[in-house]
Amino acid sequence: MRTERMLQVAVAAVVVLCVAVARAEGPAIHGQIKADVQTFTADGTWTKPGWARVVAVTCIGAGGGGGSGRKGANSSNRSAGTGASGGGGARGVFAASLLGSTVAVTVPTSGGAGAAAQTVDSTNGNAGTAGTASSFGTVVVAAGGLAGSGGTTTTVTSPAAAMGDLIGQIGAASGTTAGISPTATTTARATGGGASGGGITSGNASSAGGAGGAPSAHSDCTVGASGPVDTVGGNATNVTTSVPIGGCGGGGGGSYSAGTAGTGGAGGLYGGGGGGGGAGRDAVSNSGAGGAGAGGICVVTSYP
Repeated sequence: MRTERMLQVAVAAVVVLCVAVARAEGPAIHGQIKADVQTFTADGTWTKPGWARVVAVTCIGAGGGGGSGRKGANSSNRSAGTGASGGGGARGVFAASLLGSTVAVTVPTSGGAGAAAQTVDSTNGNAGTAGTASSFGTVVVAAGGLAGSGGTTTTVTSPAAAMGDLIGQIGAASGTTAGISPTATTTARATGGGASGGGITSGNASSAGGAGGAPSAHSDCTVGASGPVDTVGGNATNVTTSVPIGGCGGGGGGSYSAGTAGTGGAGGLYGGGGGGGGAGRDAVSNSGAGGAGAGGICVVTSYP
């Protein structure tokens, strides 16, 4: 009995020692390190685990809102509103000792608002609202996407999908004075920008909006569909994952010379830009409104 009792005491001592080591070095499951992941989709406060040695931070800013199309006379071209750029992406890896025990995290829950439709004859479209930044203290800041511009009388050109901004850089302008979005490239991007809406030529020929842009770094989101004539541009959607994903851009709304134009689609989570609205015709149709940008996110992962 004495030998059995001594064995029980020894086993208990080993268990206590293992627990003490685990608490000192960080959580572990079957010998594999378990990271502490804190995800923020709204403002909050990050609390540093006492065992943390390395902290990795990824933030995505909110997407901008798309512009609305011009409402104009038959004798002129009426261009659509441009799509907005997606929010910026920023990353940082730090020694935990360099960070305070808590850090303020700022994350916009929604992106920039899409521009209101133009209801006044012979008037340019309205600009959308820019997205705001997501930040982890002052050390990781992801800029918000730029707003889409309103349509003008500039020559109407076929719309093309816009891309979001580069990792760690401010959002790229998503439109030109022609009321269209720039052509997508293969450069790695954090988020997708919204597409332009469709314009109307001086001969009253209507056109469809463009399909939203997608981040080239991954394919976990579906771009907003192109809006055919007199049709709302499609909203972007995302596959749910355990890591922050840059959203795709919303599609552009189609124009319509005989009725109300289509509105731009909303950007996808996280940080996707809104699509532009289609152009309208004096005394016949209002222009389409711009689509809203998507909110941002910050994910903070601590390692022992």
